[in-house]
This record gives sequence, structure tokens and C-alpha cells, in this order.
Amino acid sequence: MIKNSKRFTVLFLALVLVILTACNNDASDESASSGGADYPKRPISLMIPYGPGGSADVQARLIGQSLQTQLGQTVNVISKPGGAGATGMNALKASKPDGYTIILTAVGPSTLTPNANNVGFNVVEDFYPIAQISEAPYGIAVNSDSGIESLDELLNFAKENPGKATFGTTGAGLHQHVVTTDFLNQLPDVDMEHVPFDGGAEAVSALLGNHITAAVNTISEIIPHAENNALKILAVTTDERLESLPDVPTFKELGYELIGQGAWFGFMAPKDTPKEIVDTLDGAIKNALDDDKVKEQFENAGLPIKYLNAAEFKEKVQVENEKNGKVIQSLN
Repeated sequence: MIKNSKRFTVLFLALVLVILTACNNDASDESASSGGADYPKRPISLMIPYGPGGSADVQARLIGQSLQTQLGQTVNVISKPGGAGATGMNALKASKPDGYTIILTAVGPSTLTPNANNVGFNVVEDFYPIAQISEAPYGIAVNSDSGIESLDELLNFAKENPGKATFGTTGAGLHQHVVTTDFLNQLPDVDMEHVPFDGGAEAVSALLGNHITAAVNTISEIIPHAENNALKILAVTTDERLESLPDVPTFKELGYELIGQGAWFGFMAPKDTPKEIVDTLDGAIKNALDDDKVKEQFENAGLPIKYLNAAEFKEKVQVENEKNGKVIQSLN
């Protein structure tokens, strides 16, 4: 009788444990199926696919501080550098789609790296865009001593001097290179050789020294030299003229379509993250960017705010990924 009683007790406790485990799983499933109505309940990890100290880190911390205040949970910024951004993106892909791990990524790790190499992820298939937060436009510039006064004059120079015209960018296969290459591919009579550099500052230095004909850089890198008349900016990549450069036309108004307007940064989550959680994050990010203090901090850091909501950002990522991929394949 005693042995039977002990066996019954063990079986009973085992049955209770199974029931409790099932209940916990059901509760977890219910929480997931509810779309995270009680999100967030614990700290959020905000990754960047770069090392600390750069513009991604600055933006992540500024937005992270605001999210912390709005959502009532700690937001930890974590650097995951490596593989031209692939390390961080793959870490996000492997994370649970519960809104507790997100990334502030950029055009490079999202639409350039995976098109240049087999890095284990596809930005359209593996991630859920949350919101774009900034975009630094590009400008094409020449040395003021060149005598070139307009984009058409630059293109005519390249036509009339085949093999002599060059343009510099921050590096081979990077966004400025891809955007400019696609632009020039539309002009079969224009012959301009690409000269890659190890960064924007190096490209600008080469242009200042008359070692290249033109350079395509972010506006922030070239506008100081335009203000002291060392460089002349011929066109900018935005749809509308920039307030800071009212006399400089856009590529669009000159009749040219570009596949990208600048170096953008945006938040993404794993692909199966509930829409309600993405909407919560999207709304909080928009609130952050609407805050006057955050606006001032972005401006002081030279970071142009350009917000796109989840739907807009998703469409942009899909379009740019396809177009950038085609150009990158033509380069390889």
C-alpha cells in the first residue's frame, strides 16, 4: 500500500508539472497571438551593426533614450560590428520576433551587403521594417578651379574627353558608387571612371587637390568647402532643393531619376514580429523625432531627420534592394 501510495504521488506530481508547463506555453502563445498588447514588459535590446561612436550609435542612443521614457522600459544599445553589417543583421535574424531585440540599420547592411555577397540573410524576406529616421542626401561637386559650372557641363566634359573624367566616392560598391553608377549607366555617351577612396574625407581631399574631376559625397562633407568657394556643388539627390543650398538644383529637376537619395538609417525587427508591436515602436519613434529636444540633438550632430512609417519604409527597402542589387551585379 505504501509503495502504491508513493507511486501515485509521483505520478500525480508529474501530471501537475505537465499541466503547469502546458498552461505556461498556452499563456506564452496567447501573449504572442494577442500581438503583444502588454508590450513591453522588460528591457529592449537595440543593436547597431557598427562599432560604438559613429553616427548609428549617436542616433540609436538619442532615440533609445526617448523610447525608454515613452515605453517605461530600459533600452540597451548594443554594438554588433563585422562583415560590413552582416554580423548585426544575422544576430537580429536569429532573435525571437517579440519586439525585445531590434536593430538600427542602414542602406549598406540592408541592401548592399546582401546583394554583394552571400551573407545569410535577405532584407525583404527576413526582417520587418519599423521606421526610417534619417537620410543624409548626396551632392556631386567639382573643384571651383575646374571652370565647370553645372551638371550638364560636367557631363559634356566627360563626353568630349573620354577616359579623362573621373568621379570619387567613399568606396567601391558603397551607396554613392551604386547610385552614381546607375545614373551614368543611363547616359551611354558619358564616360567617367570611378575612383574609390577609404572614406568621404579622402574623396573630398582628392577633389580639393584636383586629383579627380568630381566627387559624390554626403552634403555635410562638401558644404563647408562650397561655402569657402573651394568646391562647387552641381546637384543634390533630394526631391526638393535644400534650404541650406537654395541655388543648387536637384537631379530630379534636371530631368534625372536616381535609385537612391542618400544614406538612410532605419529600425527593423525580425520578420514575424507582431504588427501591433511594430506599430507601438513605430509610433514611439515618430514621437521621438517630433520632440524639439531630439530634433535639436539630431541637428547639432549633423543628422538630417527624414521619417518614414513602417509601410513607407517597407516599400522603400523593397524597391531599393531590387534596384541596388541589379547595379551591384553589373559591377561584379
